[in-house]
Order: sequence, then C-alpha cells, then structure tokens
Amino acid sequence: MANIRDIAKIAGVSKTTVSRVINNHQYVSEEIREKVQAAIEKTGYVVNGNAVKLSNGKNYTLGVTLPYNNSCYDRLVNSLLFHAKEKGYQVLLLPTYYDEETESEYYSLLEKRMIDGLILVSRARNLNDWTKLKSRGRIVSTEKVADPKIPMIYPDRKKTYEQLFKQLVQQGVSKVVFTNKRSLSQSTSARDKVECYQKFLGEVIEGENFFTGIEGYDRGYFWAKKTYEEQPIPEVIYANADDTAAGIISGLQELGFSHGKDYQIIGEGNLPYSKLLNFSTIDFLPDEIGSKVIDYILSDQATVNIAMEPKFIKR
Repeated sequence: MANIRDIAKIAGVSKTTVSRVINNHQYVSEEIREKVQAAIEKTGYVVNGNAVKLSNGKNYTLGVTLPYNNSCYDRLVNSLLFHAKEKGYQVLLLPTYYDEETESEYYSLLEKRMIDGLILVSRARNLNDWTKLKSRGRIVSTEKVADPKIPMIYPDRKKTYEQLFKQLVQQGVSKVVFTNKRSLSQSTSARDKVECYQKFLGEVIEGENFFTGIEGYDRGYFWAKKTYEEQPIPEVIYANADDTAAGIISGLQELGFSHGKDYQIIGEGNLPYSKLLNFSTIDFLPDEIGSKVIDYILSDQATVNIAMEPKFIKR
C-alpha cells in the first residue's frame, strides 16, 4: 500500500509538500499540486481523512447529546444539521437515554479530540464541575442551566409557563391539568411548570392535576381514555408535546368529548399536529436556536447566555 513517502518519490517533491497538497495548503503552486495529484492517482493512494483532520487541529465534527429520537427534538436537530453543514461540519448524534454514565462518556469525546464541540440538548445530570468540563473543549447548552458560567442559548420556558397560567386565570379558567414526560426530581422544566402553576392556580397534586410519564401519541391516547373514563374532564389540558396532545384528543374523542367544545388543549412544539387538529401550541424557537448555537460553538467567543422568548400560537 502506497504511503506519503512513495508519493513524494514519484512526484519528485518532499513529504512536506505532499502533506501540504493533501491538506489543501494555499502556498503550493498549481504545477506541483498537479504532479502530486497525478502520483496519488497512479498509486491509488487513499488519504487518511482522520490524519488530515488532526493535522489541521480539527475533526470538523460536532457532537449533539439528546435523550433519544423523538419528534419534539426534530426541528432543533434539523436546524443544527443544516447550519453545521453550511459551515462544513458534520454532526454526530449522541443519544443518552438520560443515563449519567453515558453522558460522561460523551464529554470525554472532547478531551480525546474526537469532536470539536459538544451541544447539550437535554441532560440527566447537573453540570456542577463546569471548570473541569470547560477544559475539555467547547460546550453549549440549549437548555437553561443553573450555573451562569456555562454557555447557553435557550428558550425561556419558565417565563412562558408563567404567562400562560396567568392568562388562563384572567380568562376565568380554574380547572387546568398538565402532563410531563419526566418526574419533578428529574426535570427542571417540570419543576418550573409546577412553580408557575401554583402561583396562579393553586396546589399541584400529582395524579390529580399533574401527570408524569406521558409522551407521544400512544401514551397520550391511553392516558386520556383511562383518566377521564369516569371523572370530569378539565377546562384546559396542557400537554408537554404536540404529538402527545394529538393522542389525548383522539382518546377523549372516543369517550365522546370534543376539543374546542368540551375542553381546550395546548401543546408544545408547533408541529403539524397542532395545525391539522387546530389546537394552540408553544413554539420554543428551535430553528433560531440551532442557528445561533452553531455560530457560537464555531466562534472564538468566550461564552454566551441568550434567553429567547418562545411564541404562544393561539388557534
């Protein structure tokens, strides 16, 4: 198998010159570049892409940690993929399933220089030792985290929850139920929802006006049928995702309840479900956040802390 030494000998140049051609160095004449390229083609030499990347000090790869493949992350992931490609980078999706040990292994990819930056979509653990993490490489979170030193570009979810519950009370609504995927001990957003709910609507009691472990169309459907088969339906159901809301609508329809007449539902994500079934939703601006995240992580900017205000889309 041919190597750089063989290429240099055939082309009549030094190994350094061959390396410069392979790495697209600008200070190489066109004549020399053509000689080296001819030698490469003659020998069938295959460039070691990893070696080229390392010689540049970059892998041109970004890591994105997310819990698992779910429609609620689609828009953000698509935005990250698109804007990374525009910058000449590829994206490595790193599912964690909220496992702390797995997350730690992904952080080590920075230390090993296998990726040039790590984008945290959602986490199972708190980033307590930021100084240690920062030394491993560039990291940015798309969720709000407690430590203001950690770079983050995120939707201000808590502000939106507060505005939503306040608005419902002003409209005369008093019976509101909301759902979440993770429990209060696991989810910052769930704790924020509870805090805002209690500020305007009274005590939160799990199993009565707050339900966890619900995500996706099927679980929304079965939860709605089981929960409201024998008990009164609330005025408003605030679902933690649009596909969950769609499942709830379907389940309640089988029980004889009509959305918009017997109750109102609010989703999250601004996905096609909300348009098709005509229910209100909250857009957490994943397209804009994805663009800003890529710009930051590929820049020399020391840190960032941007809170973006989500949009409530009333239907």
